[in-house]
Amino acid sequence: MKQILIAFSLLASSAALAPAAHADEGLKWMTGCWRTQDKTYKEVWSKPESGFLFGYAMTFDETGALTLFEQSRIDGGAPAVFNAYPSGFGPSEFTEESRGKSTVTFANAAHDYPQRIVYTRKGSRMSATISLMNGARSVSWEFRKC
Repeated sequence: MKQILIAFSLLASSAALAPAAHADEGLKWMTGCWRTQDKTYKEVWSKPESGFLFGYAMTFDETGALTLFEQSRIDGGAPAVFNAYPSGFGPSEFTEESRGKSTVTFANAAHDYPQRIVYTRKGSRMSATISLMNGARSVSWEFRKC
């Protein structure tokens, strides 16, 4: 009986430590290489691994020179947390606010800008929109697979 209790205790504690599959499988639609039609912006998201999605973004000027690099990580959980590291600084944390089958919204009202990040997938295209909490100063990117 003591061995059964120990085994149950170990299983329960390992389940508590395991990352939730919520962000892992639920955001699989974001994975891949995404680029704007004018090729000035590109995002790449890894396949889900151990409860995380890892990503990076690059902005290019009209000559093709790199002007901005940002690393990102989405931590699985309910809610998921989007961590941005623009130019290597951060993280700036944005907590999942809502999610649909192929859309997710992250928010952080205390952040200067952006305060809201929305990703939406429609077929072979994906969009990303950043804004203030009230929707002001909205900027959107429309992506196609690289």
